Order: sequence, then C-alpha cells, then structure tokens
Amino acid sequence: MIRAVLSTPRRRLWLALLVGVLAFAAYAVNSVDTADSHANQLRSSPSPDSELETSPERVVVWFSEEIEASLSEVRVIDANARQVDNGDSSISPTQPTALIVTLPALDNGTYTVVWRNLSTVDGHRVVGSFRFSVGEPLSASVDVPVESQPLTQSPFDPWFRWLTFVGVLTLVGTLLFDLLVIMPLLDSRDAPALNGERFHEVRRIMYRTTMAASGLVIVGLVALLFQQAAVTFQVSVFAVFGNPLSSVLASDWGRLWMFRVIAVLVTGGLVLLAGRAATPVDEEDLEISEQADEYAVDDHEASYESALTDSMVGGLAVAASIAVLVLTSLTSHNAASPGAVRVPAVVTDFIHLLAASAWIGGLSMLAILSIILLRRRDDNLDISDLLPMLSRFSPIAFISAGTLIVTGIVAGYLQVTIPAATATPYGWALVTKLALLVPLFGFAVFNSYRVSRKLIGSQFLDLRKSILIEVVIAVLVIACVGWLAGLEPARQYAGRNGIGVADSVAFSDFAEGANIDVTLTPGGMGKNVAEVIMTDRRGMPITNATDVRVRLKFLGDDLGEPLISLIDTGNGVWRGEDFNITIGGVYQAEISIVRPDAFDARTSFRFDATPPASLTDAIAPDRVVTWTLLGLELLVIGALLSVMATPALNWLIPRTRVMAMPGVVVLVVGVGLLLNTQVLKFGFPEETFNPFPLNTESIEKGKAVYMSSCVMCHGEAGHGDGPEAAELNPRPADLEIHVPLHADSDLFAFIRDGIPGTAMPAQKGTLSDDEMWNLVNFLRTFERS
Repeated sequence: MIRAVLSTPRRRLWLALLVGVLAFAAYAVNSVDTADSHANQLRSSPSPDSELETSPERVVVWFSEEIEASLSEVRVIDANARQVDNGDSSISPTQPTALIVTLPALDNGTYTVVWRNLSTVDGHRVVGSFRFSVGEPLSASVDVPVESQPLTQSPFDPWFRWLTFVGVLTLVGTLLFDLLVIMPLLDSRDAPALNGERFHEVRRIMYRTTMAASGLVIVGLVALLFQQAAVTFQVSVFAVFGNPLSSVLASDWGRLWMFRVIAVLVTGGLVLLAGRAATPVDEEDLEISEQADEYAVDDHEASYESALTDSMVGGLAVAASIAVLVLTSLTSHNAASPGAVRVPAVVTDFIHLLAASAWIGGLSMLAILSIILLRRRDDNLDISDLLPMLSRFSPIAFISAGTLIVTGIVAGYLQVTIPAATATPYGWALVTKLALLVPLFGFAVFNSYRVSRKLIGSQFLDLRKSILIEVVIAVLVIACVGWLAGLEPARQYAGRNGIGVADSVAFSDFAEGANIDVTLTPGGMGKNVAEVIMTDRRGMPITNATDVRVRLKFLGDDLGEPLISLIDTGNGVWRGEDFNITIGGVYQAEISIVRPDAFDARTSFRFDATPPASLTDAIAPDRVVTWTLLGLELLVIGALLSVMATPALNWLIPRTRVMAMPGVVVLVVGVGLLLNTQVLKFGFPEETFNPFPLNTESIEKGKAVYMSSCVMCHGEAGHGDGPEAAELNPRPADLEIHVPLHADSDLFAFIRDGIPGTAMPAQKGTLSDDEMWNLVNFLRTFERS
C-alpha cells in the first residue's frame, strides 16, 4: 500500500499536503495550553464599585491570561480626569496575569481605574474601566470620559485584513489548482492539447499569479503590523519606528506575524525555483522535424516533472502554503476561543480557509486564464483548453462549497453561540456574508451545469462572464470576512453589552393538576429571589396551598441544603429571598408544594451558576456541543471527499482505494469524535450527579422500579415495613429518615453496590443506570416536607 501511495510524483505531492495537515494538527494540539485568548478582567483590588474607608496602597487587576508588559498598562484618574497614580504600572513579579500600579494617599472622592492590553492571538486591543471611592459613597455625578472598546482597530483594519485574505486565498488556491487540476491533466486523455507551448503558457500565468498573490499578502501583513504598533502605542503610523514596532514584534502576536511573513516568502521562493526549473526548452535547439518535436515535448514534460515533483519543490511549495493557512488560523478569532474549545475552533478555521482557497483561488485562476486565453486566441492557444480544466475543477468546487457550509455553521456557533448575538456588528457582517453566499453558490451550480453540457464556440464567452461574476461575488464575500476578522466576536460583544444575557432563570412544569411557574432572580452568584406561581388547568390561581418550599441544591457536592419555605403573597404567588449562592457551578432547584386537596407536587430544574471569567465570557460555546459539531463536520467532509474524489466507486481497483483514502480517514476521525463525545466521553469529566431532574416523569419511572424491586422490603411508604422486612436482620432502614441524610450519588451507590452487612443486594446488572437514577428521584419523595 505504501509503495502504491508513493508510486507517482502526484501522489508524493498529496503526501506532502497530508504531512502539512498533520503538522498543523500537532501544532494546534500542542498549543492548547499555551495559546492565549483575549485578556479580560477577572477581578480587581479594590473591587469594582467598592466604597473604601481609607486610601488603598495600590490597584491590582487580574486578567484571564498572561499579558505583555510592554503592551499593557493600568491608570487611576480622579473626577477631573487627572492621573493620580504613581505612574509605575507593571506586571506582578509573582503573578504574570496581574497588572499593578501603586498609589499615593488619595483624597476622599470617586476614582476611575482604566486598563488596556493587547490580545496576543488576533491582535485586538482590549480596554476596560471600573470605579471605586475613598471616604465617601460612589458619586453618581462623576462621569469621567474614558476610552471604550473600539468597534475595529482602525477604519482601515477590515480592508487590510481583506487584502491579506485575498492574497492568501489566491496564493494557496493557485497552488492547489496546479496540484489538483493542471498536473492530473498532463497525463490525461481529456486534454491532449495541454502540452508543449500551451502548457508553458498556462504555467507562466500561474507563476505570475502566485508571485502577485505573495506580494499582496506581504503588503497586507506589513500594513497590519504598522497599524498594530500605531494602535497599541496611540501614535501616528509614521511614528511607529523604534520602540513601538520592536515591542509589537517581541510579543506573541509579533512572533506569529514573523512566522507568517517567513512562510509566505518561502512559498514564493519555492514557486520561483519551481518556475525556473520548469522553464521550457529553447525550440531553436531542437530539430524541426515532427518526430523531433514530439520527442522535445516528451523531454520537456519529463524535465518538468523531474524538477517540480521528484525533487519535491512543488510539494514543498504546497506544504509552505499550508503553513500560511495554519498561521492564519492561529491568529484568528477562533484561536482566541475559550481553552476547552480552542482545538476544534482552530481546526474548523483551518479547514474553512483550505476549502475557501481551493474554491475561490481556483475560480480566480480560471478567470485569469479565460481572460488571457480569449485575448490571445491563435493557433497555439485555444479556449477549448479550459473545458477539461473546468471539468476537473467542478467536483473540487462542490467539495469546497459543502465544506464551507458545514465549517461555517460550526464557526458561527463558536463566534455567535446564541441567536440574540446576531444583533451585533459581527452578527450583521455575518448575515451580509451569508446573503452573498446564496448567489455565489447559485452561480457555482449554474456554471457546473453549463460545463457538463460540453459548451462550444461563443458559449464560452457567456461562461467566462459567469465565472467573472462568481469571482466578483467571492471578492465581496472576502470583504465581509475582513470585517468579521476585524470586529469583536458576536458572543463577546453581546456578553459585554448584556445582549441575550438573561437576568433571571425561569422554569414551567405541570404536576398534580397544577401549572407551576418558577422564577429565580438573578439565577447566579450572590443573593437570589425565588418566586413560584401556581394556577389550575383553567389558568385560575391556586390559593389553597399550605406550604411551598424551595431548595437550591449544589450538584458538585453534598452541602446539605435545606428546603426553605416561601411566603404566601396571595393570589397563588409565593416568594422567598433567603437564597444565597456562594459557590459557582450547576444547581438543581427543587420545588415542593403541599395542598390539602391533592398529592404533594414536586418538580425541579437545573441551572448553571458558574460566574463567567468576565462579561465577554458570559456567553460561551459548550464544550461537548463544540466537539460534537467537529465530529459531524469531519463526518460530512469525509463523505464528500470519499464520494466526489472517486469517480467510479469500484473498491476492487487499487487506484480507487488510494483516491478515496483521505476522505475515509477524515470520515473515520469524525465518527471517532462522535463516538467519544456521545458514548466513551474520554477526556470529558463524568457527571457525578443525577442526570435526571426531579420531575413528575422521572418520579413515575422511579416509582415503577421501586414497586417491582424494593417495595417487598421497604414497604409502600418506605418505612422498612414491607412483607419480607420481618425476616431480615437488620431490618430495612426507614427511608423517610435516611434519604435526606445522603446525596444522590450516595443513594445511587447504595442501590448499585448494595450495603455490606445488610440484606440490601447490589442491583448492578439487574437495573440500568437510568433506572437507578430515576429510583433515586422517587426516593426523594419520602423526605418529610
């Protein structure tokens, strides 16, 4: 199999591409613990909005990551916007995530702390502020103007990024077009005319396009560097020479910038080297005879493949261009995602860029070739040479389009996360991009259909126009991408501005003939107010309840939280204010309602009271959902590659198996990720709490288990007085007394493993985990209300 894979130069180029992808994956995995996200404020001393009796000696601000000392500062200003600190802002020598500035003795008054730092991943500048007072309450009249988080780094930032993206996609796309379209046509019967001078003309066009794209990327990167230095140090772009530029280049973002420049220069150099190696043979040195000309063409093709493929120059150029994509992904918004989802985020971004390069870069190459070949139509250059290229490119475009759709969905979840976050600048830019993708996909399908009809003559002119329109729309899409890369991600903008962030937790259920509506405000750390509203089936208030109790149960540990009675405020509404959450994590709110004319009603719901690292992390993608989406993403892409890359699905032919192998590998990886996230859960912490909320459905299921497996010993009411209890020594425990003394996990262990020294048998192998957890919920109904 290995010999078959390496048997031809083209397959060796595929291997070089695969090595580049694997190198990217290894780098991404290795960077999980070291890659940085936005350095957002975690906490501070003094705390925001604190009122101090005496002047503090210093101000300390802790951030969510290590920060660059030369690119960060914290200042303290008074009500007159005058800086009052000692001007010695620095990184803590013992805590690299903390920024410190010392203070003189401050007079009584209200002060504002202003901080700024630079994201070492995507280069975004982050700013923030908070207030505190000394010797008096915070003054509402003090409104010191401070710098706010900018919409973009500068008015030119999206366009610099657009320029860079156009260059990167064209650079990588042209090389992929050479690898996947031009080279297979050299020994294909579909394009017998694509040899000799025609081949050299196409290749010269591709070389020039690649070199122009490399220059475009360098110009864009240099513009971003100068902008970064100017924005970071608040100076003119003409004043960045010296310390501003050197400081930015010394940062993590600067080092990645240099790697990107090096990768682009290496790619351009390799392409230039390959172009010189493949320079056509001088026709004057060849015999004029038809036979000699035929030998010359063969000799040239042999020398071309020897120089470009056997020496791996072309393969190295492709690998270097892949490195450009890798480094672009490592400086993207996805690279600044929370640590738990950073790897799937970066992988998704890389695949998205690779697919965009293959499609948009290939389109650009076809457009350029069609313009030049139509303009130079003569005996040596025939526009019909484009037809086999278009036929080869169509399945690539189809695979790329499908990949862009699936990776775009995953990236949208990572950066938007909730529907409400679309009402942000990033969200509107994303909607605009999606709106442009509709006609882009439409033209792609239309052009593919026209190619399948084997167009001739003047119909090529119409096809060329369609391709050019497709390219123009693609350029507009890239412009939207430039804006998306320059804007703050939607979920962070929404979290910082309170968009889509709930100020309470609400839950509704129907139990024992009562509609139960529960609201917990704010549903997070600190003091909470619980409100329970009860109505009957007709929507009329239930006013005869004698007791309504609520318990906020921390699922991470057994804290022995009691049921707390609410106060009847009338008209079926009960309220309580004695609910204080001091530990962040997942809680289960349990509600118990006692009525004289009905069975006790019980229900519950769960909510996450984990405080966000900062307001910008108030909306964050879920880890399991993200890894599941990555598995689905790879599953779809693998299926596309396996089917579209294999024209004849005859698995008995070795060539078919080799062509389908990349798709099969990607598909298997996707299936493995799905299996792990949904079944094996390797690397995902297991939940030690009951997976089923305490509600009517779970209680009824648990009751059925209890009546079939437990009632003979424990009795119907759980008092240990079942028909077989008298024969047991010791007698079964009274569940009404003992159940409240144990956590759900303890009760589950008792049921699963039994209790040594008693007649309580182990139910493992007899009852499923779900049955045992539902049984635990039923046992909770034996607790005294």
